[in-house]
Amino acid sequence: MKDRWPDAFKVISKLEDAGFEAYVVGGAVRDFVRGVQANDVDITTNALPHEVKTLFEHTIDVGIEHGTVLVVLEDPIEVTTYRSETSYSDFRRPDEVRFVRTLREDLQRRDFTINAMALTKEDELIDFFGGKQDLKLKIIKAVGNPKERFSEDALRMLRAIRFSSQLNFSLEKSTLDAIQELHPLITHISMERVKVELEKIWISNYPYRGMELFAATGLSEHFLGDWCTNVSLWKQFNHFGNRANGWAFFVLMNEGLNIGEILSTFKCSNDEKSYVKNVLLAVKFLKKGFWTSYELFQFTVEVLIGAASYSQIIQHIEHPYTPDILADLKARLAISSVREIVVSGHDLMEWKKEKRGPWIREVLDRLTTMILNEEIENDRQHIKEWFIREYVN
Repeated sequence: MKDRWPDAFKVISKLEDAGFEAYVVGGAVRDFVRGVQANDVDITTNALPHEVKTLFEHTIDVGIEHGTVLVVLEDPIEVTTYRSETSYSDFRRPDEVRFVRTLREDLQRRDFTINAMALTKEDELIDFFGGKQDLKLKIIKAVGNPKERFSEDALRMLRAIRFSSQLNFSLEKSTLDAIQELHPLITHISMERVKVELEKIWISNYPYRGMELFAATGLSEHFLGDWCTNVSLWKQFNHFGNRANGWAFFVLMNEGLNIGEILSTFKCSNDEKSYVKNVLLAVKFLKKGFWTSYELFQFTVEVLIGAASYSQIIQHIEHPYTPDILADLKARLAISSVREIVVSGHDLMEWKKEKRGPWIREVLDRLTTMILNEEIENDRQHIKEWFIREYVN
């Protein structure tokens, strides 16, 4: 660990030197066992938050009421006191957090066996619940009674599906059965948290597995849109490195619904809404089988790539565009932005001796199209001669 996670090693060493226990826990341990590099490393300890704060020069109280202190070395590391949680009356937050003194008590409150392992600074694995074996068997299994785990935090049902999608693992039978029985509890979870999990499914290596389970378990019944009819289309989905492409793909599958309502319901940002609407508009323009130079100019390469892919998958539109072809076509356009046009609205007003008005936008739009179609060179003198001929004389 000293070479792999040097800051975590330092934190654990300092806690142990002070007489406390400390271990790396969570996803970093899961990835370590799988032989995958982990970036975020969390530590659990029997030291209370105020005891952690006294040992380190720079700490931040990121969630001290729940026992979490951020220790800032070269990289910040979350250090959380062993804890257990009481009842969950709202199916999402513990009514009370209670600090405990044993590692086993802390690990048994966690969601899945593969996330309930701990690692000493000497890389000794502590595995009370069979997480290593479940990794070997490629299954997602709740720690203890799955109904209890999902009743504590209903989002765990969607997290189970997300891990299945990310790792290409199956859901263990009792865990799957519990989700199919308790899926209505997902309505207690905020849409923001649901959105995060759906997006993680979409950018995983196996989004179809996640979306198939989302539909099959009944979880999708509680959310706007048709998630079931065309679920097989997710087999061909490519996110192209953008989470918002999942929303573009989904709304294209739901063209009969109010797109704005879907995106607002799922708390999409204004930037995400704009991106999705541009993808849909680009798909609409592509129904004729090609994009004009002006349409290629109008959209970013990212929008065009998504629109080209999803139009084929969902609407069976035939066209010649691949990501490489689109990147090349965009690069070959005479201009990439209206700001590159060598004349401005002020020039037009001066040449025509007329005040500002809608006519300027009309002229610039026409000029943009002509430059893109190579009907006129983006040259000040050429444009002035054309403008005077068309609009002054």
